[in-house]
Amino acid sequence: METVKLKKEFVILGVIIAALTVYLFQRSGDRTRYTLPEVPALAASEITKIEITRTGQSVVLGRQGERWVIEPPGVAAAPKSVQEMLEALTGLTLTALVAESRNYSLYELDDEHKIHVRAWQDGRLRREFDIGKTAPSFRHTFVRLAGDDRVYHARDNFRFRFAGGPEDLRDKTVLSFKRPDITAVRITLSNAEAAFTRDQGAAPGAPTPEDAGLWKGPAGVAVNGARLNALLAALSDLTCEKFIPDRGKDSLGRPVFSITLTGGQEYSLSIFAPSGADAGDHPAVSSESDSPFVLSKEQAKTIMQDPSELLETGEKKEEQK
Repeated sequence: METVKLKKEFVILGVIIAALTVYLFQRSGDRTRYTLPEVPALAASEITKIEITRTGQSVVLGRQGERWVIEPPGVAAAPKSVQEMLEALTGLTLTALVAESRNYSLYELDDEHKIHVRAWQDGRLRREFDIGKTAPSFRHTFVRLAGDDRVYHARDNFRFRFAGGPEDLRDKTVLSFKRPDITAVRITLSNAEAAFTRDQGAAPGAPTPEDAGLWKGPAGVAVNGARLNALLAALSDLTCEKFIPDRGKDSLGRPVFSITLTGGQEYSLSIFAPSGADAGDHPAVSSESDSPFVLSKEQAKTIMQDPSELLETGEKKEEQK
């Protein structure tokens, strides 16, 4: 009798445990559906305006055809930075409810630390949420949706994508061209000057199509093609350290180095002696930038080639010293 009674008690206990398990599972599932709002789908091509606001700073990015600009003053935004923002905006996915209390400082969602983001499709607001700090997993970000007091985990670590100011988001490309298009180069360094031309025929042993073509110096003197091609490579997608917004392009005096590149169009770059404020960095101007800018000491050293040393005769003289 005791054995039968014990078996009945185990059966009843098992039924109770099973019932509680089902109840808790259903309750948990209902709560998950309730606490994780569905974020409407949004394609990157639909977004035409992004506004990023944090304490003391607001940045507005607007789409103009195929490019994005910082408004105002209408300068180009860095394509990579905008692409990273678009990916975060369109891929926003909530993965868990974190807190229902309003202690937002724990998640850097308080007014002092949060980044408020809004995105429009033409005049229609399509996304609005606050970005807090990165979660301890480093694979999630704390967020709060507009009109919702709760804190959620959002998939991925993306706060850094929206943390930059206008200067950080600006496209710092100051010279850009396709190397095969360049057929003539003129370099001036102090009082030394030389012009180089490239034949369209393939140069023997050229490592890449960009380096094809045989370079010649003044009066047909042979040129160290590898060094000249390396210089073109350094210039073909040149980015600056920062812009100089409070000075005009004609206010920097006489350049210490100038280079003019001719192909389908003409490109130019002039580098000036460093000022005390630049701490070794060089002010510069180019035909591709409306504003003066700063090149680092290392960049300037790479670019400021002595034209005589690009000639084969110049190299031989150096070797004989």
